[in-house]
Amino acid sequence: MSKRALKTLLCAIAVAAFASIAAQAADGKGGIEGKIAKVDAAKGSVTITAASGEQTFTVTKMTQIVGPRGGLVRRGLHDPRFHEGLPITVVAKGHTATELLLGVDHKASKSADAKGATKQSSGFRGDEAGKDDAADEDSDFPGKIKSVDADKNLIVVTLLNGKERSFMVGSEVKVTIGRRVSQKGLSDPALRPGMTLTVVTDEGGHKVKEIKAGSLAGAIRGMRRPSRSLD
Repeated sequence: MSKRALKTLLCAIAVAAFASIAAQAADGKGGIEGKIAKVDAAKGSVTITAASGEQTFTVTKMTQIVGPRGGLVRRGLHDPRFHEGLPITVVAKGHTATELLLGVDHKASKSADAKGATKQSSGFRGDEAGKDDAADEDSDFPGKIKSVDADKNLIVVTLLNGKERSFMVGSEVKVTIGRRVSQKGLSDPALRPGMTLTVVTDEGGHKVKEIKAGSLAGAIRGMRRPSRSLD
């Protein structure tokens, strides 16, 4: 290879690398925004189309996959919400994804409207979908406490996808802080803004079953289960 050709090649590589870094820097967490181009669940990879072009990332058992409403996706890449064109944000270290943040499934929303859905308030797939919709399986919502109002039985959480969500917490709900079960529920002074927690709900995120406050990392590790195949 001639020196001129080599110089041109190195220049092209540098430009591509700079574009990739710039795309990651655009998001506060280093996330790359784009749309899904291809998913290979067997090989554990997802390819997205971003501003800098197509990029492929490895998805491991440690990759955190968060649905559009902030719940953890248990089926991993086997989840039927993964399809070409779905908006997605990838947080990665090199070519290994540490987080996949799924966007709103506009295709599902349009499909629901076409079938005469009576209500589609948020546009999130699963809000008015059937019970076998994969979104209805999301039941663990990790994040950080933004505020607590014990008088109103209300806790506001900043979820992993950056969105805020309010949860009604009944007096019967078990509240665990660290390793102890609180006898005061939301009135416990240990529950403070900025504390990490996981809100455990029924499938679909409609009714709170448990509050686990304390170590977010530990809670997430405890919630990880092997992905289930749809076959």
